[in-house]
Amino acid sequence: MDRMIEGRPDPLELEHLFGDPNATVGEFTHSTIVTADTARRMVPWAERVLEDWGFGAELVPRRLGGRWGSTEDLVRRFLPIFRRDPALGLGHGITTLMAAVNVWVAGDDAAQRKLADRLFLGERVAVCFHELEHGNDLLMNECTAVRVEEPGQGWRINGRKEVINNIHRAESALLFVRTARDIGPRSFSLLLWNKTETVSGAADTSRRVLTSGMRGCNIGVASFHDLVVSESSLIGSEGQGTATALAAFQVTRAVIPALATGTVDAALRLAVPYMRGRALYGATVWDLPHARLTLVRAWSSLLIADALARAGVRALHIRPDECFLISAATKYIVPVLLNDAMQELSVLLGSSFYAVTSPFGIVEKWLRDLIVVPIGHAGSSACLATLIPNLPAWARRVRRPAPYESGLFAAESELDDIVFSGFGLGAGRVDSMTASLRSGEIATAFQTAHPALAPLIDRWRDELVSLRDAAAALSPSSLGADAPPEVFTLARRLARLMAAGALLGTWYEGRTERDSPFRRSESAITMALQRLDELLDPREHGAPPGAVAGIPPWADDDVDAAANAIAAAVDAALSLGVEERPVVWSPPVQPEVIK
Repeated sequence: MDRMIEGRPDPLELEHLFGDPNATVGEFTHSTIVTADTARRMVPWAERVLEDWGFGAELVPRRLGGRWGSTEDLVRRFLPIFRRDPALGLGHGITTLMAAVNVWVAGDDAAQRKLADRLFLGERVAVCFHELEHGNDLLMNECTAVRVEEPGQGWRINGRKEVINNIHRAESALLFVRTARDIGPRSFSLLLWNKTETVSGAADTSRRVLTSGMRGCNIGVASFHDLVVSESSLIGSEGQGTATALAAFQVTRAVIPALATGTVDAALRLAVPYMRGRALYGATVWDLPHARLTLVRAWSSLLIADALARAGVRALHIRPDECFLISAATKYIVPVLLNDAMQELSVLLGSSFYAVTSPFGIVEKWLRDLIVVPIGHAGSSACLATLIPNLPAWARRVRRPAPYESGLFAAESELDDIVFSGFGLGAGRVDSMTASLRSGEIATAFQTAHPALAPLIDRWRDELVSLRDAAAALSPSSLGADAPPEVFTLARRLARLMAAGALLGTWYEGRTERDSPFRRSESAITMALQRLDELLDPREHGAPPGAVAGIPPWADDDVDAAANAIAAAVDAALSLGVEERPVVWSPPVQPEVIK
Protein backbone atom coordinates (compact mmCIF):
# COMPACT_ATOMS: atom_id res chain seq x y z
CA MET A 1 0.00 0.00 0.00
CA ASP A 2 3.05 2.25 0.37
CA ARG A 3 3.26 3.80 -3.11
CA MET A 4 6.32 5.74 -4.19
CA ILE A 5 6.82 8.59 -6.67
CA GLU A 6 10.40 9.24 -7.80
CA GLY A 7 11.67 7.35 -4.75
CA ARG A 8 9.53 9.34 -2.28
CA PRO A 9 6.28 8.31 -0.55
CA ASP A 10 3.16 9.26 -2.49
CA PRO A 11 1.48 12.19 -0.69
CA LEU A 12 -1.83 11.31 -2.37
CA GLU A 13 -2.05 7.85 -0.86
CA LEU A 14 -4.40 8.78 1.97
CA GLU A 15 -6.43 11.02 -0.34
CA HIS A 16 -7.29 7.94 -2.41
CA LEU A 17 -7.84 5.67 0.59
CA PHE A 18 -10.21 8.12 2.28
CA GLY A 19 -12.06 9.04 -0.91
CA ASP A 20 -14.09 12.12 -1.77
CA PRO A 21 -15.29 13.86 1.43
CA ASN A 22 -18.20 15.43 -0.47
CA ALA A 23 -19.57 12.12 -1.73
CA THR A 24 -23.25 11.56 -0.93
CA VAL A 25 -22.47 8.01 0.19
CA GLY A 26 -19.25 6.90 1.83
CA GLU A 27 -17.55 5.86 5.05
CA PHE A 28 -15.57 9.06 5.63
CA THR A 29 -17.54 11.99 4.27
CA HIS A 30 -18.21 15.39 5.77
CA SER A 31 -21.60 14.06 6.83
CA THR A 32 -20.20 11.05 8.68
CA ILE A 33 -17.53 13.22 10.31
CA VAL A 34 -20.12 15.70 11.63
CA THR A 35 -22.25 12.80 12.92
CA ALA A 36 -19.27 11.29 14.72
CA ASP A 37 -18.30 14.69 16.16
CA THR A 38 -21.79 15.11 17.60
CA ALA A 39 -21.40 11.71 19.27
CA ARG A 40 -17.93 12.75 20.56
CA ARG A 41 -16.09 10.02 18.73
CA MET A 42 -13.97 9.58 15.63
CA VAL A 43 -15.09 7.69 12.54
CA PRO A 44 -14.08 4.06 13.27
CA TRP A 45 -13.64 3.22 9.59
CA ALA A 46 -11.09 6.03 9.19
CA GLU A 47 -9.12 4.80 12.18
CA ARG A 48 -8.99 1.31 10.66
CA VAL A 49 -7.74 2.78 7.38
CA LEU A 50 -4.89 4.52 9.23
CA GLU A 51 -4.04 1.34 11.12
CA ASP A 52 -3.96 -0.75 7.92
CA TRP A 53 -1.93 1.97 6.20
CA GLY A 54 0.68 1.68 8.93
CA PHE A 55 0.35 5.09 10.55
CA GLY A 56 2.75 4.15 13.33
CA ALA A 57 5.57 3.47 10.86
CA GLU A 58 5.28 7.10 9.69
CA LEU A 59 6.41 8.22 13.15
CA VAL A 60 9.54 6.05 13.25
CA PRO A 61 12.82 7.32 11.73
CA ARG A 62 14.17 5.37 8.78
CA ARG A 63 17.27 4.34 10.71
CA LEU A 64 14.92 2.33 12.98
CA GLY A 65 13.04 0.77 10.08
CA GLY A 66 10.25 3.34 9.82
CA ARG A 67 9.15 5.73 7.06
CA TRP A 68 10.04 9.08 8.62
CA GLY A 69 12.72 10.66 6.47
CA SER A 70 11.73 14.09 5.19
CA THR A 71 9.43 15.81 7.67
CA GLU A 72 8.00 17.82 4.80
CA ASP A 73 6.94 14.56 3.14
CA LEU A 74 5.48 13.40 6.46
CA VAL A 75 3.37 16.57 6.59
CA ARG A 76 2.24 16.09 2.99
CA ARG A 77 1.19 12.53 3.73
CA PHE A 78 -0.77 13.56 6.85
CA LEU A 79 -2.51 16.59 5.32
CA PRO A 80 -5.39 14.49 3.88
CA ILE A 81 -6.33 13.64 7.48
CA PHE A 82 -6.43 17.29 8.55
CA ARG A 83 -8.33 18.30 5.42
CA ARG A 84 -11.14 16.08 6.68
CA ASP A 85 -11.00 15.76 10.45
CA PRO A 86 -8.36 17.41 12.66
CA ALA A 87 -9.68 15.44 15.64
CA LEU A 88 -8.79 12.20 13.83
CA GLY A 89 -5.30 13.54 13.19
CA LEU A 90 -4.75 14.50 16.80
CA GLY A 91 -6.69 11.64 18.32
CA HIS A 92 -5.31 8.79 16.26
CA GLY A 93 -1.66 9.62 16.12
CA ILE A 94 -0.24 13.13 16.38
CA THR A 95 -0.25 12.81 20.17
CA THR A 96 1.87 9.70 19.70
CA LEU A 97 4.25 11.76 17.56
CA MET A 98 4.58 14.29 20.40
CA ALA A 99 5.60 11.49 22.75
CA ALA A 100 7.83 9.60 20.34
CA VAL A 101 9.99 12.60 19.46
CA ASN A 102 11.18 12.75 23.07
CA VAL A 103 12.40 9.16 22.79
CA TRP A 104 14.12 9.85 19.45
CA VAL A 105 15.85 12.86 21.11
CA ALA A 106 17.06 11.29 24.37
CA GLY A 107 16.27 7.58 24.54
CA ASP A 108 19.02 4.98 24.37
CA ASP A 109 19.09 2.42 21.58
CA ALA A 110 17.06 -0.13 23.54
CA ALA A 111 14.32 2.39 24.39
CA GLN A 112 14.13 3.62 20.82
CA ARG A 113 13.88 0.16 19.31
CA LYS A 114 11.31 -0.95 21.85
CA LEU A 115 9.10 2.05 21.09
CA ALA A 116 9.58 1.60 17.34
CA ASP A 117 8.38 -2.01 17.62
CA ARG A 118 5.27 -0.88 19.50
CA LEU A 119 4.50 1.79 16.92
CA PHE A 120 4.84 -0.76 14.11
CA LEU A 121 2.10 -2.72 15.89
CA GLY A 122 -0.16 0.34 15.84
CA GLU A 123 0.07 1.15 19.53
CA ARG A 124 -0.48 4.70 20.80
CA VAL A 125 1.39 6.78 23.35
CA ALA A 126 -0.20 9.55 25.43
CA VAL A 127 1.74 12.64 26.55
CA CYS A 128 1.32 13.34 30.27
CA PHE A 129 2.83 16.79 30.67
CA HIS A 130 0.01 19.15 31.69
CA GLU A 131 -1.36 19.87 35.15
CA LEU A 132 -4.23 22.33 34.99
CA GLU A 133 -3.15 24.33 38.01
CA HIS A 134 0.16 25.15 36.29
CA GLY A 135 -0.84 25.31 32.61
CA ASN A 136 2.23 25.45 30.36
CA ASP A 137 4.56 26.20 33.29
CA LEU A 138 6.18 22.78 33.36
CA LEU A 139 8.65 23.76 36.06
CA MET A 140 5.81 24.11 38.57
CA ASN A 141 4.49 20.58 37.99
CA GLU A 142 3.86 18.53 41.11
CA CYS A 143 3.41 14.95 39.89
CA THR A 144 6.35 13.09 41.44
CA ALA A 145 8.43 10.01 40.78
CA VAL A 146 10.85 8.68 43.40
CA ARG A 147 13.18 5.75 43.14
CA VAL A 148 11.97 2.59 44.82
CA GLU A 149 14.25 1.73 47.72
CA GLU A 150 15.06 -1.75 46.41
CA PRO A 151 17.86 -1.43 43.82
CA GLY A 152 16.71 -1.79 40.25
CA GLN A 153 13.01 -1.81 41.15
CA GLY A 154 12.11 1.39 39.34
CA TRP A 155 10.09 4.53 40.07
CA ARG A 156 7.05 5.17 42.27
CA ILE A 157 4.70 7.78 40.76
CA ASN A 158 2.09 9.87 42.59
CA GLY A 159 0.00 12.80 41.40
CA ARG A 160 -2.30 13.85 38.58
CA LYS A 161 -1.99 14.79 34.94
CA GLU A 162 -4.95 16.54 33.35
CA VAL A 163 -6.37 17.19 29.88
CA ILE A 164 -4.38 14.32 28.40
CA ASN A 165 -5.37 13.12 24.94
CA ASN A 166 -5.76 9.35 24.56
CA ILE A 167 -4.71 8.61 28.13
CA HIS A 168 -7.42 5.95 28.48
CA ARG A 169 -7.00 4.44 24.99
CA ALA A 170 -3.23 4.53 24.67
CA GLU A 171 -1.16 1.47 25.52
CA SER A 172 1.66 3.68 26.86
CA ALA A 173 2.17 7.16 28.27
CA LEU A 174 5.15 9.49 28.47
CA LEU A 175 5.22 11.14 31.89
CA PHE A 176 6.92 14.43 32.74
CA VAL A 177 7.54 14.02 36.47
CA ARG A 178 9.32 15.77 39.31
CA THR A 179 12.25 13.63 40.46
CA ALA A 180 13.90 16.17 42.79
CA ARG A 181 12.57 18.73 45.25
CA ASP A 182 14.93 21.47 44.14
CA ILE A 183 13.61 24.38 42.08
CA GLY A 184 14.83 24.39 38.50
CA PRO A 185 14.76 22.53 35.20
CA ARG A 186 16.97 19.65 36.33
CA SER A 187 14.38 18.50 38.83
CA PHE A 188 12.30 16.75 36.16
CA SER A 189 12.62 13.53 34.22
CA LEU A 190 10.73 11.59 31.56
CA LEU A 191 9.31 8.11 32.16
CA LEU A 192 7.74 5.97 29.44
CA TRP A 193 5.09 3.84 31.12
CA ASN A 194 3.63 0.88 29.27
CA LYS A 195 0.42 -0.15 30.98
CA THR A 196 1.10 -3.87 30.59
CA GLU A 197 4.44 -3.53 32.37
CA THR A 198 3.21 -1.92 35.59
CA VAL A 199 5.17 -3.33 38.53
CA SER A 200 2.70 -2.40 41.28
CA GLY A 201 0.34 0.34 42.39
CA ALA A 202 -2.48 1.83 40.34
CA ALA A 203 -3.42 4.51 37.85
CA ASP A 204 -6.95 5.72 37.11
CA THR A 205 -7.39 6.97 33.55
CA SER A 206 -11.15 6.51 33.25
CA ARG A 207 -12.32 10.10 33.70
CA ARG A 208 -13.00 11.86 30.40
CA VAL A 209 -12.93 15.64 29.94
CA LEU A 210 -15.50 17.04 27.49
CA THR A 211 -14.29 19.82 25.21
CA SER A 212 -15.98 22.04 22.64
CA GLY A 213 -13.23 21.52 20.05
CA MET A 214 -11.68 18.19 19.06
CA ARG A 215 -14.78 16.47 20.45
CA GLY A 216 -13.79 13.15 18.93
CA CYS A 217 -10.59 13.01 20.95
CA ASN A 218 -10.68 10.99 24.15
CA ILE A 219 -9.19 13.61 26.48
CA GLY A 220 -8.94 12.63 30.10
CA VAL A 221 -7.29 12.73 33.50
CA ALA A 222 -4.66 10.37 34.88
CA SER A 223 -4.39 9.87 38.65
CA PHE A 224 -1.38 7.93 39.90
CA HIS A 225 -1.44 6.12 43.25
CA ASP A 226 1.93 4.59 44.11
CA LEU A 227 2.27 3.41 40.52
CA VAL A 228 5.62 1.66 40.16
CA VAL A 229 7.26 1.41 36.75
CA SER A 230 10.53 -0.25 35.85
CA GLU A 231 13.93 1.38 35.99
CA SER A 232 14.18 1.08 32.21
CA SER A 233 11.20 3.43 31.84
CA LEU A 234 13.55 6.39 32.29
CA ILE A 235 14.12 8.21 28.97
CA GLY A 236 17.54 9.84 28.93
CA SER A 237 19.12 10.51 32.26
CA GLU A 238 17.55 11.63 35.52
CA GLY A 239 17.02 15.41 35.49
CA GLN A 240 17.11 15.62 31.69
CA GLY A 241 13.35 15.82 31.21
CA THR A 242 13.07 19.56 30.69
CA ALA A 243 15.91 19.79 28.19
CA THR A 244 14.54 16.81 26.27
CA ALA A 245 11.04 18.27 26.17
CA LEU A 246 12.33 21.63 24.92
CA ALA A 247 14.24 19.89 22.11
CA ALA A 248 11.23 17.74 21.17
CA PHE A 249 8.91 20.75 21.19
CA GLN A 250 10.93 22.17 18.30
CA VAL A 251 9.71 19.35 16.08
CA THR A 252 6.08 19.30 17.17
CA ARG A 253 5.75 23.10 17.24
CA ALA A 254 6.71 23.04 13.57
CA VAL A 255 4.70 20.01 12.44
CA ILE A 256 1.34 20.70 14.11
CA PRO A 257 0.79 24.19 12.61
CA ALA A 258 1.83 22.87 9.19
CA LEU A 259 -0.84 20.17 9.45
CA ALA A 260 -3.47 22.66 10.62
CA THR A 261 -3.13 24.56 7.33
CA GLY A 262 -4.89 21.62 5.68
CA THR A 263 -8.10 22.34 7.57
CA VAL A 264 -8.23 25.95 6.38
CA ASP A 265 -7.44 24.75 2.86
CA ALA A 266 -10.51 22.48 3.04
CA ALA A 267 -12.73 25.25 4.44
CA LEU A 268 -11.71 27.62 1.66
CA ARG A 269 -12.47 24.97 -0.92
CA LEU A 270 -15.99 24.52 0.48
CA ALA A 271 -16.58 28.28 0.50
CA VAL A 272 -16.37 28.54 -3.30
CA PRO A 273 -19.33 26.27 -4.17
CA TYR A 274 -21.28 27.85 -1.31
CA MET A 275 -20.75 31.32 -2.77
CA ARG A 276 -21.71 30.15 -6.26
CA GLY A 277 -24.88 28.46 -5.04
CA ARG A 278 -26.20 30.85 -2.41
CA ALA A 279 -28.67 33.51 -3.62
CA LEU A 280 -28.57 36.91 -1.96
CA TYR A 281 -29.81 40.36 -3.02
CA GLY A 282 -30.91 39.09 -6.42
CA ALA A 283 -27.57 37.50 -7.24
CA THR A 284 -25.25 34.85 -5.82
CA VAL A 285 -22.88 35.46 -2.94
CA TRP A 286 -20.04 35.10 -5.44
CA ASP A 287 -21.28 38.21 -7.22
CA LEU A 288 -20.92 40.38 -4.10
CA PRO A 289 -17.58 42.27 -3.94
CA HIS A 290 -17.45 42.16 -0.14
CA ALA A 291 -17.97 38.39 -0.13
CA ARG A 292 -15.13 37.89 -2.62
CA LEU A 293 -12.93 40.13 -0.46
CA THR A 294 -13.72 38.03 2.60
CA LEU A 295 -12.74 34.87 0.72
CA VAL A 296 -9.52 36.44 -0.52
CA ARG A 297 -8.55 37.70 2.93
CA ALA A 298 -8.89 34.17 4.30
CA TRP A 299 -6.74 32.81 1.44
CA SER A 300 -4.13 35.50 2.05
CA SER A 301 -3.86 34.51 5.71
CA LEU A 302 -3.44 30.87 4.67
CA LEU A 303 -0.63 31.72 2.23
CA ILE A 304 1.35 33.56 4.92
CA ALA A 305 0.75 30.83 7.49
CA ASP A 306 1.64 28.04 5.08
CA ALA A 307 4.82 29.80 3.94
CA LEU A 308 6.14 30.04 7.50
CA ALA A 309 4.89 26.59 8.52
CA ARG A 310 6.58 24.87 5.56
CA ALA A 311 9.82 26.80 6.12
CA GLY A 312 9.69 25.87 9.80
CA VAL A 313 9.37 22.19 8.91
CA ARG A 314 12.33 22.34 6.51
CA ALA A 315 14.39 24.17 9.13
CA LEU A 316 14.27 21.02 11.28
CA HIS A 317 16.57 19.44 8.70
CA ILE A 318 18.51 22.43 7.37
CA ARG A 319 18.95 24.83 10.32
CA PRO A 320 18.27 22.82 13.51
CA ASP A 321 20.36 25.25 15.59
CA GLU A 322 17.81 28.00 14.82
CA CYS A 323 14.69 25.94 15.44
CA PHE A 324 14.29 26.93 19.10
CA LEU A 325 13.15 30.37 17.92
CA ILE A 326 11.70 29.43 14.52
CA SER A 327 9.39 26.75 15.90
CA ALA A 328 8.21 28.98 18.76
CA ALA A 329 7.44 31.80 16.32
CA THR A 330 5.66 29.35 14.02
CA LYS A 331 3.54 27.85 16.80
CA TYR A 332 2.52 31.34 17.88
CA ILE A 333 1.71 33.18 14.64
CA VAL A 334 0.47 30.37 12.34
CA PRO A 335 -2.53 29.45 14.55
CA VAL A 336 -3.36 33.17 14.84
CA LEU A 337 -3.48 33.51 11.06
CA LEU A 338 -5.40 30.27 10.56
CA ASN A 339 -8.01 31.18 13.15
CA ASP A 340 -8.36 34.62 11.56
CA ALA A 341 -9.02 32.89 8.25
CA MET A 342 -11.62 30.61 9.80
CA GLN A 343 -13.38 33.59 11.40
CA GLU A 344 -13.54 35.27 7.98
CA LEU A 345 -15.04 32.13 6.48
CA SER A 346 -17.57 31.75 9.28
CA VAL A 347 -18.87 35.24 8.48
CA LEU A 348 -18.94 34.41 4.78
CA LEU A 349 -20.99 31.24 5.32
CA GLY A 350 -23.53 33.03 7.50
CA SER A 351 -26.45 30.88 8.64
CA SER A 352 -24.99 27.80 6.94
CA PHE A 353 -22.18 28.07 9.50
CA TYR A 354 -24.00 28.60 12.78
CA ALA A 355 -26.98 26.39 11.86
CA VAL A 356 -24.57 23.60 10.87
CA THR A 357 -26.40 23.13 7.58
CA SER A 358 -25.28 20.33 5.27
CA PRO A 359 -23.09 20.27 3.24
CA PHE A 360 -21.25 23.23 4.78
CA GLY A 361 -21.85 22.63 8.48
CA ILE A 362 -18.52 20.88 8.93
CA VAL A 363 -16.82 24.29 8.80
CA GLU A 364 -18.30 25.01 12.25
CA LYS A 365 -16.61 21.86 13.58
CA TRP A 366 -13.34 22.80 11.91
CA LEU A 367 -13.38 26.23 13.52
CA ARG A 368 -13.91 24.69 16.97
CA ASP A 369 -11.12 22.19 16.35
CA LEU A 370 -8.57 24.78 15.22
CA ILE A 371 -9.21 26.97 18.25
CA VAL A 372 -7.61 24.18 20.29
CA VAL A 373 -4.31 24.37 18.35
CA PRO A 374 -2.91 27.51 20.05
CA ILE A 375 -4.12 26.31 23.45
CA GLY A 376 -3.00 22.70 23.62
CA HIS A 377 0.46 21.15 23.35
CA ALA A 378 2.39 24.40 23.88
CA GLY A 379 0.25 27.49 24.31
CA SER A 380 0.70 30.84 22.59
CA SER A 381 2.00 32.52 25.75
CA ALA A 382 4.50 29.71 26.26
CA CYS A 383 5.78 30.21 22.72
CA LEU A 384 6.19 33.95 23.27
CA ALA A 385 7.91 33.20 26.58
CA THR A 386 10.41 31.09 24.61
CA LEU A 387 11.20 34.02 22.32
CA ILE A 388 11.50 36.71 24.99
CA PRO A 389 14.77 35.66 26.76
CA ASN A 390 16.39 35.26 23.34
CA LEU A 391 15.49 38.67 21.91
CA PRO A 392 18.87 40.33 22.69
CA ALA A 393 20.75 37.32 21.30
CA TRP A 394 18.59 37.41 18.16
CA ALA A 395 19.41 41.12 17.78
CA ARG A 396 23.11 40.26 17.78
CA ARG A 397 22.68 37.35 15.38
CA VAL A 398 20.67 39.36 12.86
CA ARG A 399 23.53 41.84 12.52
CA ARG A 400 25.69 39.06 11.12
CA PRO A 401 25.66 38.43 7.38
CA ALA A 402 23.45 35.42 6.77
CA PRO A 403 23.58 33.64 3.42
CA TYR A 404 20.18 33.14 1.88
CA GLU A 405 19.26 29.46 2.43
CA SER A 406 17.11 28.51 -0.57
CA GLY A 407 16.40 25.07 0.86
CA LEU A 408 14.25 26.62 3.59
CA PHE A 409 11.76 27.84 1.01
CA ALA A 410 12.09 25.52 -2.01
CA ALA A 411 9.33 22.92 -1.98
CA GLU A 412 11.26 20.37 -4.01
CA SER A 413 14.54 20.55 -2.10
CA GLU A 414 15.78 17.19 -0.84
CA LEU A 415 15.92 16.84 2.94
CA ASP A 416 18.17 14.43 4.84
CA ASP A 417 16.86 12.67 7.92
CA ILE A 418 16.54 14.78 11.06
CA VAL A 419 19.52 14.71 13.41
CA PHE A 420 17.61 14.80 16.69
CA SER A 421 20.75 15.65 18.66
CA GLY A 422 21.21 18.83 16.59
CA PHE A 423 18.55 20.96 18.28
CA GLY A 424 19.84 23.70 20.52
CA LEU A 425 18.19 25.81 23.20
CA GLY A 426 19.19 29.24 21.96
CA ALA A 427 19.03 31.75 19.13
CA GLY A 428 21.36 29.89 16.75
CA ARG A 429 24.33 31.30 14.87
CA VAL A 430 22.44 33.53 12.41
CA ASP A 431 18.84 34.33 11.46
CA SER A 432 18.13 32.44 8.24
CA MET A 433 14.39 33.08 8.24
CA THR A 434 14.75 36.82 7.65
CA ALA A 435 17.74 36.50 5.30
CA SER A 436 15.37 36.86 2.34
CA LEU A 437 14.59 40.41 3.49
CA ARG A 438 18.30 41.24 3.42
CA SER A 439 19.12 39.59 0.10
CA GLY A 440 20.08 41.98 -2.70
CA GLU A 441 19.33 39.32 -5.30
CA ILE A 442 15.78 38.83 -4.03
CA ALA A 443 15.23 42.56 -3.72
CA THR A 444 16.20 43.04 -7.36
CA ALA A 445 14.00 40.15 -8.50
CA PHE A 446 11.02 41.48 -6.57
CA GLN A 447 11.52 45.05 -7.79
CA THR A 448 11.60 43.75 -11.36
CA ALA A 449 8.53 41.54 -11.00
CA HIS A 450 6.37 43.77 -8.78
CA PRO A 451 7.69 47.34 -8.68
CA ALA A 452 4.44 48.72 -7.26
CA LEU A 453 4.62 46.32 -4.31
CA ALA A 454 8.27 46.92 -3.44
CA PRO A 455 7.40 49.58 -0.81
CA LEU A 456 5.51 46.92 1.15
CA ILE A 457 8.67 44.82 1.35
CA ASP A 458 10.66 47.92 2.34
CA ARG A 459 8.38 48.34 5.34
CA TRP A 460 9.39 44.92 6.60
CA ARG A 461 13.06 45.73 6.11
CA ASP A 462 12.48 48.83 8.23
CA GLU A 463 10.68 46.65 10.77
CA LEU A 464 13.71 44.36 10.98
CA VAL A 465 15.98 47.29 11.87
CA SER A 466 13.45 48.76 14.31
CA LEU A 467 12.90 45.45 16.09
CA ARG A 468 16.61 44.68 16.17
CA ASP A 469 17.39 47.97 17.90
CA ALA A 470 14.51 47.61 20.37
CA ALA A 471 15.52 44.04 21.25
CA ALA A 472 19.17 45.04 21.69
CA ALA A 473 18.15 47.71 24.20
CA LEU A 474 16.29 45.32 26.52
CA SER A 475 17.60 44.93 30.04
CA PRO A 476 18.08 41.43 31.51
CA SER A 477 15.48 42.21 34.20
CA SER A 478 12.75 42.51 31.54
CA LEU A 479 13.33 39.06 30.03
CA GLY A 480 11.89 36.82 32.73
CA ALA A 481 8.51 35.17 33.28
CA ASP A 482 7.20 38.52 34.53
CA ALA A 483 8.21 40.35 31.35
CA PRO A 484 6.15 43.53 30.82
CA PRO A 485 3.53 43.70 28.02
CA GLU A 486 5.78 45.76 25.76
CA VAL A 487 8.35 42.93 25.73
CA PHE A 488 5.66 40.43 24.76
CA THR A 489 4.84 42.83 21.93
CA LEU A 490 8.45 42.59 20.72
CA ALA A 491 8.17 38.79 20.72
CA ARG A 492 5.01 39.02 18.62
CA ARG A 493 6.80 41.35 16.22
CA LEU A 494 9.62 38.81 15.82
CA ALA A 495 7.12 36.07 14.93
CA ARG A 496 5.50 38.37 12.34
CA LEU A 497 8.91 39.32 10.94
CA MET A 498 9.78 35.66 10.44
CA ALA A 499 6.46 35.21 8.64
CA ALA A 500 7.39 38.10 6.32
CA GLY A 501 10.79 36.55 5.60
CA ALA A 502 9.22 33.17 4.92
CA LEU A 503 6.62 34.65 2.56
CA LEU A 504 9.25 36.53 0.54
CA GLY A 505 11.54 33.50 0.35
CA THR A 506 8.63 31.25 -0.66
CA TRP A 507 7.61 33.72 -3.38
CA TYR A 508 11.18 33.84 -4.71
CA GLU A 509 11.52 30.06 -4.91
CA GLY A 510 7.96 29.45 -6.08
CA ARG A 511 7.61 32.10 -8.77
CA THR A 512 8.88 29.67 -11.41
CA GLU A 513 7.52 26.41 -9.95
CA ARG A 514 4.62 24.71 -11.73
CA ASP A 515 2.62 23.97 -8.58
CA SER A 516 3.08 27.37 -6.90
CA PRO A 517 0.26 29.94 -6.69
CA PHE A 518 2.91 32.64 -7.04
CA ARG A 519 3.58 31.48 -10.58
CA ARG A 520 -0.05 30.96 -11.54
CA SER A 521 -1.38 34.32 -10.38
CA GLU A 522 0.30 37.60 -9.51
CA SER A 523 -2.63 38.24 -7.19
CA ALA A 524 -1.26 35.64 -4.74
CA ILE A 525 1.72 37.73 -3.63
CA THR A 526 -0.25 40.98 -3.98
CA MET A 527 -2.96 39.85 -1.58
CA ALA A 528 -0.60 38.08 0.80
CA LEU A 529 1.49 41.25 1.15
CA GLN A 530 -1.63 43.34 1.75
CA ARG A 531 -2.63 40.98 4.56
CA LEU A 532 0.93 40.87 5.89
CA ASP A 533 1.04 44.66 5.96
CA GLU A 534 -1.88 44.64 8.39
CA LEU A 535 0.33 42.87 10.91
CA LEU A 536 2.63 45.90 11.17
CA ASP A 537 2.07 48.28 14.05
CA PRO A 538 1.18 51.71 12.57
CA ARG A 539 2.62 53.34 15.69
CA GLU A 540 6.02 52.03 14.64
CA HIS A 541 5.75 52.72 10.92
CA GLY A 542 3.71 55.88 10.63
CA ALA A 543 1.40 55.19 7.73
CA PRO A 544 -1.77 53.20 8.33
CA PRO A 545 -1.62 49.59 7.09
CA GLY A 546 -1.67 49.38 3.30
CA ALA A 547 -1.57 53.12 2.63
CA VAL A 548 1.96 53.19 1.27
CA ALA A 549 3.19 54.95 -1.86
CA GLY A 550 -0.34 55.25 -3.19
CA ILE A 551 -0.96 51.49 -3.18
CA PRO A 552 -4.73 51.03 -2.68
CA PRO A 553 -5.34 48.26 -0.14
CA TRP A 554 -7.50 45.41 -1.41
CA ALA A 555 -8.19 47.00 -4.80
CA ASP A 556 -11.21 45.53 -6.56
CA ASP A 557 -9.26 44.32 -9.61
CA ASP A 558 -6.71 42.56 -7.42
CA VAL A 559 -9.39 40.97 -5.26
CA ASP A 560 -11.30 39.75 -8.32
CA ALA A 561 -8.13 38.26 -9.80
CA ALA A 562 -7.37 36.50 -6.52
CA ALA A 563 -10.92 35.19 -6.17
CA ASN A 564 -10.77 33.80 -9.68
CA ALA A 565 -7.42 32.16 -8.91
CA ILE A 566 -8.95 30.48 -5.85
CA ALA A 567 -11.93 29.28 -7.88
CA ALA A 568 -9.66 27.95 -10.64
CA ALA A 569 -7.66 25.91 -8.12
CA VAL A 570 -10.87 24.57 -6.58
CA ASP A 571 -12.25 23.59 -10.00
CA ALA A 572 -8.99 21.82 -10.79
CA ALA A 573 -9.12 19.93 -7.44
CA LEU A 574 -5.88 21.49 -6.19
CA SER A 575 -4.89 22.45 -2.68
CA LEU A 576 -4.89 26.15 -1.82
CA GLY A 577 -1.68 26.71 0.16
CA VAL A 578 1.78 27.58 -1.12
CA GLU A 579 1.80 24.25 -2.93
CA GLU A 580 -1.03 23.52 -5.36
CA ARG A 581 -1.20 19.74 -5.22
CA PRO A 582 -4.01 17.40 -6.35
CA VAL A 583 -6.69 16.44 -3.84
CA VAL A 584 -9.54 13.95 -4.08
CA TRP A 585 -12.48 16.33 -4.05
CA SER A 586 -15.59 17.24 -5.97
CA PRO A 587 -18.09 20.05 -5.34
CA PRO A 588 -20.74 19.08 -2.78
CA VAL A 589 -24.22 18.23 -3.97
CA GLN A 590 -26.56 21.13 -3.21
CA PRO A 591 -29.61 22.85 -4.65
CA GLU A 592 -28.84 24.76 -7.83
CA VAL A 593 -29.32 28.05 -5.98
CA ILE A 594 -29.84 28.18 -2.22
CA LYS A 595 -32.33 30.91 -1.29
